[in-house]
Amino acid sequence: TDFFFFWFQYLTALHWAITQMTPGSMSVVPQNSFERGWTIVCLVIGLFTSSLLISQLSAKMVRVQTVNKDKLQQMEMLAHFLTRHHVPLPLAERVRCQVRERSMMKMPLTIDDLPSLSQLPLALRQELWCSIFGNVLLSHTVFYTWCLSDDHLLHALSFRALELEVFKRNDDVFAPMHEAKKTYYVRSGRLQYAREVETHVNINPDEQVLESRSFQEDKPKILVKSKDWASVIAIWCAWSYVGRLLALDVVDLVSIDVERFLEALASHPWIMSFSRDYALAYSLLAEHNDHVDLDVATSQVFGAMPIENRLQFQIPLLKSFCGKLDNRAVEQYFPVRRNRLSESSWEQLEEELRKGKCVITLGDDCQLQRTVVLCALEISNTDDQLLVL
Repeated sequence: TDFFFFWFQYLTALHWAITQMTPGSMSVVPQNSFERGWTIVCLVIGLFTSSLLISQLSAKMVRVQTVNKDKLQQMEMLAHFLTRHHVPLPLAERVRCQVRERSMMKMPLTIDDLPSLSQLPLALRQELWCSIFGNVLLSHTVFYTWCLSDDHLLHALSFRALELEVFKRNDDVFAPMHEAKKTYYVRSGRLQYAREVETHVNINPDEQVLESRSFQEDKPKILVKSKDWASVIAIWCAWSYVGRLLALDVVDLVSIDVERFLEALASHPWIMSFSRDYALAYSLLAEHNDHVDLDVATSQVFGAMPIENRLQFQIPLLKSFCGKLDNRAVEQYFPVRRNRLSESSWEQLEEELRKGKCVITLGDDCQLQRTVVLCALEISNTDDQLLVL
């Protein structure tokens, strides 16, 4: 019938097409010069196509075998190590599960994973580093204010002091009693901070006693998420961590090496000069507050500074939201589009700032945030009964 004849023709044509790419035989043969020439063209195309397909498939299989071979070899060496040192079976099994699980995690690439970047010209590398890290620095109020006053500071800090770091789930970013040497910005992932050391400030302000104590039950844990800062305190004062920052997911961080950061700032003495008052206020708040964990709020530090010193940060920050910036780097790499202030709003805010009624910072959305300063007096008796508020 016509139906079966159609399928016979279709399958015959398909059979012939497949034989042009494989060594298979076919009863349909060319009957004239044109058909012979077309068959030769199809054979040449099939030769290259099949060779390319087989080579790609072979390369992928070899790559998979190599990766699996390394993993299997590591697991065999681990099993031999655990057996040799008589590690208890329950503990050995936990170790093997953790190693197997962590080896399967997909990790974001960092600059250290791309040695080819070191071959780029210096100017191009500086531009690349600034495009990666510029928006991170500009999301912090103090760093943003610094960069407003110097056209080259953003490039210098980004290239010399910032780097990418990746932590796997259950990794410690830092642990109690370790010296704080880095500041972190979370690009993606979640972390959990838990305080494990209690600080007591003695009558002598030059001494601080650290008492180890677990706060698993009575101390709330702090969730650190994307776009949050952690350990900014490392920049402003010598500090030893009183808690543990634990990665809950695979975490992509931008870290600031404090030593290299300060070295880059040393070539900008004017910024170092007007930032001393901020550092002093930050250090005093940190040292006389038993509950400092990850950071001291920028608005709180501004509020503790003398008004005339505070205005060196506040006025440039306010002016940057009133029109187009002269600083091209800040204009190019600022994370979001700034909401412009009207002239009347600018004048009102400036008046409040000069009178010390409020402070301004960058909010979580990188827009201007106004914080009102209030003074409260609390008087209580020896029985902790509130008398006046």
